[in-house]
Amino acid sequence: MFERCYKMAGVTNLDRVQITPGYGLWTAGIGFQAGAEKLGAMTVPMGPGNTEKQLKMMQDMKTTVLCATSSYALLLAENINGRGLKDKICLKKGIIGSERWGDKMRQRIADELGVELYDIYGLTEVYGPGIGISCSYKNGIHLWDDYLYFEIIDPKTLKPVPDGTVGELVITTLCKEGAPLIRYRTHDLTRIMTGTCPCGSRYPRIDIITGRTDDMVKVKGVNMFPAQFDEVLSAVPDTSSEYQVMIDHLEGKDILTLFFETPAPKERWQDIESQVAEKFREVVGPTINPKAVKVGDLPRSEKKTSRIFDNRY
Repeated sequence: MFERCYKMAGVTNLDRVQITPGYGLWTAGIGFQAGAEKLGAMTVPMGPGNTEKQLKMMQDMKTTVLCATSSYALLLAENINGRGLKDKICLKKGIIGSERWGDKMRQRIADELGVELYDIYGLTEVYGPGIGISCSYKNGIHLWDDYLYFEIIDPKTLKPVPDGTVGELVITTLCKEGAPLIRYRTHDLTRIMTGTCPCGSRYPRIDIITGRTDDMVKVKGVNMFPAQFDEVLSAVPDTSSEYQVMIDHLEGKDILTLFFETPAPKERWQDIESQVAEKFREVVGPTINPKAVKVGDLPRSEKKTSRIFDNRY
């Protein structure tokens, strides 16, 4: 399946694949490696962290494909641009997975690295990464239905929902001999995409993962998901993809502070904060405290980024 993912992304045995997800007693790094080896591509098995060494190997080995979480891909992109290395690397494609990421972050990584990005999907309980990937048309994630059976259910009623309706992805393995799973609840929120993909693939598609059922937080009586924060920031000019949410409870009231990065000069921050607050009320509902910070001020991660911190409990 993973070899099929690489082929869907246009990776060939002439490529050099740098693998930054972790190696260990789980399926991330070794899955990326096994798929590349089956394809016949050269692998650069780095694992996470040690950004200095990652960049050196990327230059020395002339890496053409980067496999990473979106958080680490952004960190690498910022380092490459900050050090003026863009002309010294040979990256053409990025295969990104392991966490949900928004359109603004996706576009920023693509622009700063100068690569074509592909969303890869998977979970440790079901083979690991590689059970689906987006194609070059960026029109959803193709899933390998000859190995797995996919359903979308209402996470409350557990009943199947019509195609095109957002719900929780449920997976049944069809060929797995070790620890087979029947109607396994992934907690990932998505929808079945109908119609034929322009790429011509016969494999069915789900939409990009919008969040998880267990990602939800309730503030001032309103349910909120990380995708909604992405939607708000994507709609406001001069905001970056990076944000952090702090939720506190003071004097009997919930207080949500949304820190977001902006490349704008400081004298414009108050105006941008007002735009973010207004857009948040329009999209989500409650009043929040938006706080602008410089690009690079919020934490970066070599693995997955934690964005929402609930300090009420």
